Amino acid sequence: MKCYVCAKQGLDKDAVAICIVCGMGLCLGHAFKEELLVKDIIDWGFGEERIEYPHTLPRFICAECKLAREQRIKVQRK
Repeated sequence: MKCYVCAKQGLDKDAVAICIVCGMGLCLGHAFKEELLVKDIIDWGFGEERIEYPHTLPRFICAECKLAREQRIKVQRK
């Protein structure tokens, strides 16, 4: 698989990752690695316990999907 962004620019680079959102093949120069927190909320019937685990889930995302996700986060914080 080739990097989609590079192919659009006329370059020929192998993809090393796939965007978790859109499925685009990405080379090292166009892939963003993010760590997803692993959390649980356990309802004991008399209250909730929130657990955050030490190990994260790695995920790769392209620049376009990263921008779209970040704009959503900014709107939620307002």
